[in-house]
Amino acid sequence: MNSLTALLTAVVGYLIGSISPARVITARVAPQQDITKLVVEGVDGGGRFESDSVSSGSVRLHLGNRYGCLVGVLDILKGAIPTLILKWWLPDQPYHLLAAGMVVVGHNWPLYYGFKGGRGVSPSLGAMLVIDPLGVVVTNILGLASDLFIRLPLLSSGVWLELMVPWTWIVGRSWLERLYVLAMALIYSVSIVPEVREVIRLKREGNLEALQTARELRVSSRVDGGTAIQASVPDLISDLLAKLKRENPGP
Repeated sequence: MNSLTALLTAVVGYLIGSISPARVITARVAPQQDITKLVVEGVDGGGRFESDSVSSGSVRLHLGNRYGCLVGVLDILKGAIPTLILKWWLPDQPYHLLAAGMVVVGHNWPLYYGFKGGRGVSPSLGAMLVIDPLGVVVTNILGLASDLFIRLPLLSSGVWLELMVPWTWIVGRSWLERLYVLAMALIYSVSIVPEVREVIRLKREGNLEALQTARELRVSSRVDGGTAIQASVPDLISDLLAKLKRENPGP
C-alpha cells in the first residue's frame, strides 16, 4: 500500500464525506428551516427527545418523507461510489476500505460545517453494499426488528451496523474487513452518545415509554419553533398491518 496514495485516498474520502446533502437540499427547498436543532415530542405531551444529528432522518422529520428519502439515497451514494471505484480500480489493495471509512468520518465531522454532522449510518450502508451486500441484507432485517423494541428511529437506525461486527466473523471475512467494520461500529457508537444520553434522561424522568408509544409526534426546531406532525413508529406499523389486512382479508 503506497503511503502517498493512501494519504490522497483518505483526504479525498474525507472531503467527499464532508459534503452534506441534508444541508444542501434543505437550503434549497426550505432555507428558513434549521435541521440541526431537532426536538421530537409526543403530541399528548409525553416525553421530549432532542438531537443535533444532521441526517436523512432529521430531514424526513422536518421536511417529509420525499426529501428525507432523497437525502438518504444521496448519502448512500456518497459512501458507495468512492468505495466501488477504488475496489474496481485497485482490487488487490484495501484503498476502498480507507476511502469508505474516511467518507463516514467526513459525514460525521464535516470540515465545511464546523465538524457537526450526522451519525454515519447512510454512507456506511452505501459502502457496505459494495463490500458485503449479503451482510447488509441480513443485518438490516434484524435491525428493522429492533425498531419494535427501541421505537426511536434516530437511535435504532444504526443497529444493523453493530450487527455487522459478529456477521463478519461468522462468515469469515478478511481481517482488514473485520477491522473496518469494527471501526465503523465504534465510530457510530461514539457518534450517538448524545442520543443515548437523551434516552437515559427520558428513562430517568419516566417519559421514555410515553414517547415510544405516542400515536403522533410533534417535530420542531429549538431555534425557530416551527412544528410538524409525524406519525410515530408504532402508528406506522399499525397502519401498515391494517392495510395488509384490508388487502388480504381472511376467509
